[in-house]
Amino acid sequence: MGIVNAIAEFVQAQGCKNGYEFWKITGLSQPTAYRLYNNPEAFPSKETQDTICKAFNAQPGDFLRYVPDGNEDE
Repeated sequence: MGIVNAIAEFVQAQGCKNGYEFWKITGLSQPTAYRLYNNPEAFPSKETQDTICKAFNAQPGDFLRYVPDGNEDE
């Protein structure tokens, strides 16, 4: 499977209730924020990762996860 985003899970743990709040907190474009929040297979660009890290005082490893092939259920 490779790298997947765990953005929704991560930001919910930070108190962000939904994609709308994620969008407002980060200041990303609305389509980008909602796509990343709702689609674990959507990969954020370097600039978007920087924005998320700044907004949540995080590291990319906090919201990106490597899932080896054959482990799609994890």
